[in-house]
Amino acid sequence: MGCFLKPALRRIAIAVLLAWAAMLSPAIVNADAPAGAQPAQPAPPAKRPKGFAVPAPVRSEHGAEPVTVTGQETIYDSKTDTFVVKGDAVMSQGGSVLKADEIDINRRQRQARAIGHVHLIDPEIEMWASDGTIDITNETMVLNNAKILAKKDIYHLEGKQIVKLEGQSYEVKDGFFTTCGCEKGTPDWSINADQMVVNMGHTGTAHNATFNVAGYPIIKTPYFIFPADTSRHSGLLMGREGESGLRGFQWLQPYYIAIDKSSDATIALDIETSQRVGGLGEYRLVNGKDDYFWVDGAFYNESLRSEANRVGDITDTQLADTHIPLDRYGIIGMTREHLTDNLIAYGDTVSVSDSLYLREMNVWTLSHGFPTSNFSSMRNAPSDFGLLDQFENAYVRLGGIWNQDLIQPQQFALQRLPDLTVTGRQELFDNLMFADYDAQAVEFYRYQGIDGTRLDANPRVTLPWRWGDYVYGYGEIGSQAAFYDTAGSNISVIPAGTQAGYPHPTCAGNGTQAQIWNPCLALAPFTAQGTSARIVPYAKAGISTDLDRVYDVGWKSIDKLKNVIEPFANYYYVPNIYQGNMPLFDSFDRLNSRSLFSYGFTTRLFAKTAGLPPEETTTDDGAASEELSDADSAAGPVHEEPLSPDTLLPHAGNIVRDGEHSSQIGSLTIQQAYDVGHQVANGSDMSDIEALVHIFASQVATFTSQVDYSPRSHAGVTFADAAVDYQPPWSSKGSNLAMGKALQGSFLTLAFNYANRSDTVIPGTNRNAAEFISGAAYTEIFDFMGVYFAPSYDVASNQALYTEYGVRLKSPCDCWAADVGVTDSYNPNEVQIQFQLTLGGLGSYGQRPFGTNPFQQLGLVGSPTGVLPNY
Repeated sequence: MGCFLKPALRRIAIAVLLAWAAMLSPAIVNADAPAGAQPAQPAPPAKRPKGFAVPAPVRSEHGAEPVTVTGQETIYDSKTDTFVVKGDAVMSQGGSVLKADEIDINRRQRQARAIGHVHLIDPEIEMWASDGTIDITNETMVLNNAKILAKKDIYHLEGKQIVKLEGQSYEVKDGFFTTCGCEKGTPDWSINADQMVVNMGHTGTAHNATFNVAGYPIIKTPYFIFPADTSRHSGLLMGREGESGLRGFQWLQPYYIAIDKSSDATIALDIETSQRVGGLGEYRLVNGKDDYFWVDGAFYNESLRSEANRVGDITDTQLADTHIPLDRYGIIGMTREHLTDNLIAYGDTVSVSDSLYLREMNVWTLSHGFPTSNFSSMRNAPSDFGLLDQFENAYVRLGGIWNQDLIQPQQFALQRLPDLTVTGRQELFDNLMFADYDAQAVEFYRYQGIDGTRLDANPRVTLPWRWGDYVYGYGEIGSQAAFYDTAGSNISVIPAGTQAGYPHPTCAGNGTQAQIWNPCLALAPFTAQGTSARIVPYAKAGISTDLDRVYDVGWKSIDKLKNVIEPFANYYYVPNIYQGNMPLFDSFDRLNSRSLFSYGFTTRLFAKTAGLPPEETTTDDGAASEELSDADSAAGPVHEEPLSPDTLLPHAGNIVRDGEHSSQIGSLTIQQAYDVGHQVANGSDMSDIEALVHIFASQVATFTSQVDYSPRSHAGVTFADAAVDYQPPWSSKGSNLAMGKALQGSFLTLAFNYANRSDTVIPGTNRNAAEFISGAAYTEIFDFMGVYFAPSYDVASNQALYTEYGVRLKSPCDCWAADVGVTDSYNPNEVQIQFQLTLGGLGSYGQRPFGTNPFQQLGLVGSPTGVLPNY
């Protein structure tokens, strides 16, 4: 029987000690302590001075952070294992702190109820409510008369009842959602609804919803989906609206279709009230980096167009085909497919109904990711396709290229069908030398004019050498050989700025007027056919070195500067072999005689900054400890530093080595060429002196320039261009909210281009390129307004080529922005108005009327499936 009494006596003694301790304890509770350790009877309330010190609680049995509650008065009910803490009650767990007039905690169910002036402070959100219940285990809660503010993204929720689900998901009854949470009072805009489900930063749905502006309902809908979902799902996308003197009012509305994990599609309706009605469609299939199929198709009907509008849009009247058909189409696509690990099938195509299609349209594809975006300036629409087989140090390609000429008559367009290419490298004499080889077999084809077969090869042997750490160089010998089997009439070229002098049916004015805009192609009165061959040997050599010096600076963040000077000299020799009787299909068919020396130097300036000191953290005993950041530990001791969102573009590159950051902040190259026995330029054996400058003042400015100076008799600058990008110190680093396609940050860009008329080939055709100035600038003049200005001016002809004016009205906390821009362009000759509305955190609606901030790194691009790229 004594064996049974000992446990009983032990339990009675523990109960007495716990009851005594409870009567004397201050009002602090370890809500995670085991329930069996509490007294069997209710303890009388005990009052204590505010701020009474107690030992730290033990860690939760659930493995989470411990939960503690403090207050002015504590009442414990042992039957329900419930603590009632009144008067300035505070419950904390990890980085979360809950304050209320009263907090009741049921430890068995791990639930709490907060009553009166409820205020929750969390690392991610901040909440206020009249009362609420909390599930401590799942971190869920039900709040009445509540509002929630997300600190990072400034999302703002209010409602009569808000149910917080696991994570950052919320159910709201009779409330509203907005991102205008930085100012008190009625938000600038909000989505009000009887019932709402919001996943912060992802997506939201609302039932019986209204879109309110300054508290006034503007749009009412029974069901509304927030366009802020990071996952892919079908639905309407932000479109494009604008007004143009040439197009009329334009409305383009896309719809996105999520097919499966690897494929999707977009369709869009395009209405231009003064010109056309049509639609676009895009299908995307992506199975890997080199396995994809993207295709865009468009069809338009031009019945809305007047004859005056049609004629007024044709600036270049010397195109071979200026006819604008009633029905028009365009196809743009690209594909890559791995048939085996090394065998790839590829294809890219641009095909249009007429020569003016690409010039007249302002939307060609519905997403980013295509190799080119300057479709409007393409001189031909190419399509290439084939197979590519890769193997060690070499590859074989069998393909073809089809060109649709958008300038000259299509019968003169040169096609390459088929085109077999073999290229590779072979190492010789235990890597002492290496041999490169390129060989092609091409069948050239055109409807009219000379065409036929060409077999060509370009073998060469290179010997690299190095003398210690001082001098290094190379020597190379090779030859270009070609065999031709051709037939057909040669093609005469009447350059722009001249006239044929005799009738040509394909030239402007039947050959009696000057070619103003474009050269003219016509069949020559003689033909050439048969076989021919030529071999042209050549030789190359080069030598270079580098000199460097390190300077200890110790100025601000710059620890050291390193200057590297790299002088170089090269020689290129080609014997004088006549090739004028050979066919001319591309640049391979001519290798001009040369005995050319090129020489110069490059100097580079690098800056090294010492790494930031490791973050200091404090342990439980108060001692300081050092921790490496996740980026450092993951990247290793030597790695290229990734670009941050506010990193300036273009970027010179940063290298991190053992915590020290090095970056190139400037470079200068000066070079010239001299030919011993041949004219290089303008009857002289000596070329211009060329200088290239690049300066990267990180986060502040960039400067690039090219200057060609003639040392010949008419000494002077023959060509020059310069561009500067500047970001003022007061420029914002971007909003905490996702601002869609809206431009962010103040900036200034200026560009200047000059060409001496005496050094242009045909001065009459180079007015626009001889001297022009362009630029763009955006700045916020008030916290609620910004202005944008982007001119392009031809100094030579005293004519504005392009001018854009823009105004932005915005919220001081960037929860909304309204952009309006007016574009006045010379070609096409039109005035266009574009607008865009951006709701912070949700996205943009409309077409961005402003340009791109060169200091703003955008996915701007954007993701590959981003809709409506800005061309």
